[in-house]
Amino acid sequence: MVPSATNSTALSKLFDERSRFVLIGLTGRTGSGCTTASDILEKKSPVFPEFEKLVDKDGTPFFKGLDANRYGILKNYAENNWEHFFSIKVSDVISAYLLRLSQKDLVEFVYSAKGEGIKAPKASIESAIRGTAFSNAIVQKELRRFGDLLFDHTASVDLDKADDAAFVRFLRRIRKFTKNFKRQLQELDKGLYVAVYQAAGSSIRKLGKVDINYRESVFDTIQLFHLPETINRIIKVFRRTRDNAYVVIDAIKNPYEARFFKERYAAFYLVSVNAPDDDRKEYLQQVHKFNVDQLAVIDRKESGKDDDPAGHFISPNVKKCIEMSDIHMYNPRREIGNNNILSAQLAWYFALMHHPGLVSPTSMERTMEFAYSVKRSSGCISRQVGAVITDTENSVKAIGWNDVPKGQVPCVFRSVEGALFDFDAKVYSSYERTNEQFRVALGRGYKGVLGCEALGGRNLSYCFKDVKNSINKEENQVHTRSIHAEENAFLQLAKYGGQSIRGGRLYTTASPCELCSKKAYQLGIAEIIYIDPYPGIANTHVLDVGETAPKLIQFRGAVGRGFHQLYEMTLPYKDELELLLSAPGDCEKKGGRGLG
Repeated sequence: MVPSATNSTALSKLFDERSRFVLIGLTGRTGSGCTTASDILEKKSPVFPEFEKLVDKDGTPFFKGLDANRYGILKNYAENNWEHFFSIKVSDVISAYLLRLSQKDLVEFVYSAKGEGIKAPKASIESAIRGTAFSNAIVQKELRRFGDLLFDHTASVDLDKADDAAFVRFLRRIRKFTKNFKRQLQELDKGLYVAVYQAAGSSIRKLGKVDINYRESVFDTIQLFHLPETINRIIKVFRRTRDNAYVVIDAIKNPYEARFFKERYAAFYLVSVNAPDDDRKEYLQQVHKFNVDQLAVIDRKESGKDDDPAGHFISPNVKKCIEMSDIHMYNPRREIGNNNILSAQLAWYFALMHHPGLVSPTSMERTMEFAYSVKRSSGCISRQVGAVITDTENSVKAIGWNDVPKGQVPCVFRSVEGALFDFDAKVYSSYERTNEQFRVALGRGYKGVLGCEALGGRNLSYCFKDVKNSINKEENQVHTRSIHAEENAFLQLAKYGGQSIRGGRLYTTASPCELCSKKAYQLGIAEIIYIDPYPGIANTHVLDVGETAPKLIQFRGAVGRGFHQLYEMTLPYKDELELLLSAPGDCEKKGGRGLG
């Protein structure tokens, strides 16, 4: 039997790895609050709000029922075990790449990157760059000193204490440069800073450097992860030189960079910060003075849409990053300076990162996890979505995922070869087997790739909707073979029978389209809990009208990998307490109420 005096020491070893290193990657649309979250995490002694101060936009308590108890436990743990984070701002890392350019090349790059709707004369740009720390001798000297550490990914990351301190000072000078450069670019045009740094990020992912001609250059695929690898080298330095390394990356906007860190660190959490779209835009207009057109350009740039042939890999795609997130945080930006709700959620999840299983999941998390799990059953090759329907008590009544009607073969199991040559009536429709126009379009679209070695054994599936729309030159969603996840869940109730869902809830890993929103409205759904807004008019046209409109609620909580990592106990909590308190003298009284 283990001596009781060593129990607490052995127990601490169980949690040692989690308590020594945590890596958070923040993601979210511009203006959602990623930098605000990073600033809170950087504080050495943040003040987490009391439960009474946490009030939602509609005036109701943010934490209701047992969630208030959960928050009390997690807040207390976070306050007693807080470790402040070091923030690595992606914009600062991009600045280090920009500083490697000559002044002339930087002017040319900024001018070429300004994009549509931005008015900034080249002479003004040149004047602004001369006024920054670009030519600062100390910054340039330190960049030469630490350049290999950052950009030569084969070089050692070992630093002694003196070099470590100098490296931190260098990073702080880069941050100061970024702030000054941002201010001067925004003085020329409010949208210029975002345009320049988005273009620089795309150039680095495409070529491994900032280059004025990156759009016309051939994609060097080896450089795809050059930017996250540079960030990773900074993380390695901090891990090697500190007993406890708590790092936050502000902010990740490319899904492949998020995947880079997910696959390297078990202690990595991708955290999306989400603000209601109206609040976010109002904040950007009031505080940062963006106009409507500038906001539209930013949102389009962050959507993953890019004319560059390599755009799928090198462009920001915040929507996809949000879909991939382990934790989703809600940040109402109704009052400038009031970050209580965001701060409370950071305390909540810090405590669980540090010590998993302190509390059970919320009912919202538990139910959304069902939806998140069932979406993997989808045979759609475009997107996987899951949905859950509950009654008024949050008891699950039906689940669904986007897929073809039962009895048909999902798209992931079909192929171009099968459609063109097999003529299997159970797998391919009469239209696909007999319509000459469709078959010509399908053959033309995949000409030259049938049997291609690049497939590496992959099944060459195809999307019927895309082929059909290419014939008619349209964007018609009616041609999908699949039933939407929400619709599928509704139909399960009708197919197998069930209780009334009037006044119930619809959980969806995306958010309902216009057609599914109308069905939810007709069925009397009271609340729709979603992760990522559907880019249509479901809210403003279908749901935001009438006397019994469902309430739209943005999901907050952990799902998927994050759900299991944060809520799975390392050992039963009862056993943990018994082991912790079993050694005489181990329990040192610290406030609280005694028993007499």
